[in-house]
Amino acid sequence: MVASHCAGRRSNPVRSPSCRPINATIAAEKDNCPVCTTITTSICGGYCETRAKVLDVFLPFIQRACTYKEVRYETVRLPGCPTGVDPSFSYPVALSCHCDLCKVDSSDCTVQSIGPDFCMNRRPSLQ
Repeated sequence: MVASHCAGRRSNPVRSPSCRPINATIAAEKDNCPVCTTITTSICGGYCETRAKVLDVFLPFIQRACTYKEVRYETVRLPGCPTGVDPSFSYPVALSCHCDLCKVDSSDCTVQSIGPDFCMNRRPSLQ
């Protein structure tokens, strides 16, 4: 699983946070492991300036998004995995980001998603 928040918008005179590594909480879970754990990591976030000519309405619009430039991977062990299931979960840590075409194989390129910390499995209670 790779988590990235891709954001893009049309240029606006109001200053918005530029594309950069930001702290985020992501969900760590695997098939056959019953517990979802959350991890704090660094992902790419912020806005990328996009300009399109008004008269080019019939040409494809290319949207640039904030995505990974340099990344390293870290690995944690998920709790509660049964014998025979690898409990290792690898996740990205953004070292640097840039504005580029959004890579759908490694990034969530939607305008609004369920969020990187969404769990399908139960989370451990913190009692």
